[in-house]
Amino acid sequence: MKFFLYLFLYLTLYVASTQAQETSSSPLVLGLQFYNEGKYNQALSEFSKILDKDPSNLEALYYKGLTLAKAKKLEQARQTFENVLQKDPKYKGAHLQLGIVLFKLKSNSEAIQKFEKVLENNRQNATANLFMGFTLQQMEKYEESLIFFQSAMGLDPSLNQISYFQIGVGYLESKKEEEAKLAFQLAVEEGPDTSTAGQAKDMLKLLGVESEGEKNWWIKAEINSQYDDNVIVSNQDIVSNEQDRSIGYLLSVGTQFEPFENSEIEIGYDFSQQRWDKLPQFDSTSHDFYSSVGYGSGDWDGDISFNYNYSFLDRADLNATHSITPRLGYAPDPNFYTNLSYTYNINDYFVGNARDGTSHVWSLTQFWFFMDAKAYLFASYAFDMDDTEDFELDYLGHSATGGIKIPGPFEISTQFTYNYYLKNFENINSSIGVPRFDSKHTLNLLFNLPIIKDHIDFDISYTRVMSNSNLVSVDFNQNVFLAGLNFQL
Repeated sequence: MKFFLYLFLYLTLYVASTQAQETSSSPLVLGLQFYNEGKYNQALSEFSKILDKDPSNLEALYYKGLTLAKAKKLEQARQTFENVLQKDPKYKGAHLQLGIVLFKLKSNSEAIQKFEKVLENNRQNATANLFMGFTLQQMEKYEESLIFFQSAMGLDPSLNQISYFQIGVGYLESKKEEEAKLAFQLAVEEGPDTSTAGQAKDMLKLLGVESEGEKNWWIKAEINSQYDDNVIVSNQDIVSNEQDRSIGYLLSVGTQFEPFENSEIEIGYDFSQQRWDKLPQFDSTSHDFYSSVGYGSGDWDGDISFNYNYSFLDRADLNATHSITPRLGYAPDPNFYTNLSYTYNINDYFVGNARDGTSHVWSLTQFWFFMDAKAYLFASYAFDMDDTEDFELDYLGHSATGGIKIPGPFEISTQFTYNYYLKNFENINSSIGVPRFDSKHTLNLLFNLPIIKDHIDFDISYTRVMSNSNLVSVDFNQNVFLAGLNFQL
């Protein structure tokens, strides 16, 4: 009896698994997967397979229209959505999507008809309200457009920034400059680092207003409390194997200005200090002076920065570092940003010269932004080469980093970062008779809570370091807990 029961269960699971595989590999699922990945030609191929067998499949026809619109094949998208509506005049979403395509084709009167059709059935459709406003502004009916942008952001808060910006445009074209200034300022306040905010700032400049986000100076301060279960000084290979608590301070001041269009010069100074409770020999102080000159045009931006750092350990001079870093950034899309940089360092230690030398660091970082640029993923790789007076300390390093930052409830943001760092030393270490190697895993979890927006926020973080080395004295694990208050003017 048990044999037949097991056989029945096996056959049931086999059939279910087969059906799941067939479903996951169906042309519709593959087409949607390609669509979400931005592979529009492959998506169109999968939807066409369905329509070749069944021309009446409205779901495949509708998604084909969406794909054509994303691929900017607007006339074909228009014909496809019209075909959907001929087969089913009430097909959900087709009137709205056809209206958006007609707007992009500047067939404004026809677009208005489609949006009116959508709003007749559902006044709460935020996207239809938004594009009705867009279309009216394209027809230069600026005052008529305002109510639709106001409705859009009332229905969907994620549309606040673009709606405020378009309301500003509407007021400006209607010769109501004060109302336009207020709308553009509200657009900036919704998120000062987005491309829409950048356009709003440009409009405010044209109106003779310098937005809050455009001030050309800053003063920042931080105070934090830290618990460390294994205090270390990594650039000195000092591992205490002792736990302690510390208080840290940071003060940062600087200014930036634009000598000519699309350019920027920045000058700043950072002072930081850390004081330990039971281990004063690990007390540290750092002075960091920096400047940069940058320029941006179109999808590209770049700068070259100069840094001078002077550090103390146990209240005695430790080292001075001179750095120069040229950097190049590329943003082909608002949701993607690629950063390439090279850094040349000159290190000068004041007690002993074994670690004196130069280092070269090449790095490549990719950002993916989402949730209206309030969240992002990033991944980076860096290669560094250190050349010191003591040949035992020369090494080649590889660093791989990945992370995510996402907003949460009560405006709390969460950031998680993982780093793997491998150092391969080039020469034999006299104390172990073979070349040294270090590998280090670092995990960091950070929570940030704004207290007074743009002025005061609270951080709490946890860092876990797992270092593995064939040099036993620098083989360690470390856990660090930190809580801090940040202030900014």
